Amino acid sequence: MKIVAINGGPRKAKISKTTMLLEAFVAGCRRAGAEVEVINLREKNIKNCTGCYTCWIKTPGECVHKDDMKEILEIRAGADLEVWATPVYIFGPTAMFKNFLDRSIPMYQPYIVEKDGLCTHPPRAGSISDRVIISVAGFYEMDHFKPMSDWLHFIAGRGLGKIRAEIYRPAAEFMSAPPLKAKVEEILAATEKAGFELVTEGSIREETMKIIQQDLIPDKQTFLELANKYWDWEIDRWKKRREQGQA
Repeated sequence: MKIVAINGGPRKAKISKTTMLLEAFVAGCRRAGAEVEVINLREKNIKNCTGCYTCWIKTPGECVHKDDMKEILEIRAGADLEVWATPVYIFGPTAMFKNFLDRSIPMYQPYIVEKDGLCTHPPRAGSISDRVIISVAGFYEMDHFKPMSDWLHFIAGRGLGKIRAEIYRPAAEFMSAPPLKAKVEEILAATEKAGFELVTEGSIREETMKIIQQDLIPDKQTFLELANKYWDWEIDRWKKRREQGQA
């Protein structure tokens, strides 16, 4: 199985919770024998779609921009499965991830067809793979993933690839907290197992998902208190640095 993993997180690997989960999942896929290529969008030069339709009319399947997206589209075309990873930003994906999707227009035909009662553009032959979604959010509740999940399922519902699994990790900023190291290691081990299960069984077991989504913080009130204490600490720390001429 060939898998391409798209990382839409803007943070560097050491502090990116999106990357932490994605790396664990990819490790599991590789342990199961899959060939995985990871593409970090933050490292790529991807211009914005201009809506010129060159990729539909003048050079079908090829964008007018000569940037890194050309290679990414070629890699995606040869994949059996895609992993889309992005943190939640304003209840949706990051801007760079949305831009990546906008620049995927060459993978579709200009013609309009009906799918389940709604108009859509059909994909070019062999260009669309099934996918797994991985996302993290700073907020406590799982409901914060719903807008993005609904949107991604709407895309899939237009005949544009089936969503095989969704891995969502709330309260993700606490994954950096040293007192929670044991729980975080358990979550990452389960995420690695999820990758293995997806490749070998075609889905992720319910018990594995429960471990990934377990509560890091026991209740919402504790979460609110700890989160706000952290922000007070950070704001005060940088205030002192500015006063000392260090920032």
